Amino acid sequence: MEMDKLKKWLELTQKFQGDSFWEQIFDENSVEKVKNNHSIGTFTKIQSSFPKCDLYETNEVLIIEAEIPGLRKEDLHITVIQQLLTITGEFKTLKEGRKYFIKERANRTFKKELILPYPVMVNNIRTEIRNGVLVILMPVNKEEIETIPISFDQQSSE
Repeated sequence: MEMDKLKKWLELTQKFQGDSFWEQIFDENSVEKVKNNHSIGTFTKIQSSFPKCDLYETNEVLIIEAEIPGLRKEDLHITVIQQLLTITGEFKTLKEGRKYFIKERANRTFKKELILPYPVMVNNIRTEIRNGVLVILMPVNKEEIETIPISFDQQSSE
C-alpha cells in the first residue's frame, strides 16, 4: 500500500519537473485570463512575469522596484509614454571561451510594461540600481490629473 502511494507521488513530481507544465502556468494567455476575471487592479498591465516588480506610492511619488540581478545599466532601457512605463533589457550570461559544466543562467531579453495609475513628471524621473534592484522614482504630475465636474439637475418636487 505504501509503495503505491510512493509511485503516485513520484509520477506527480515528474509532472511538475517538466518545462511544459510551468510554461502552461505562466504563459501570457494565463495572465490574460486573470486580467479578464478582474482579479488584477485596473491600472496594472502584465506583459511578462519578469522582472518581478513592485509599484507603490509614497509622498506623491510613484516608486517601482524591479529585480534585475547582474544586469548592467548599459543593457537596460526605460521609457515612459503617457502612463505606460516600459522596461526592456538583456541578460548576457554566456561568455565565449568558457567551458561550462553547468549553465543555468540563460541569455535572455525581456520587456516589462506597466500602466501607471497617475501621470508622472517624466523630466524629474530618477533611477538607480541598489543591490540588484532597479529603483525608479517618478513624481506624480498633479497638473495632468483631471477632475471632472459633476452637475446636478435642480428640479423642484412641486
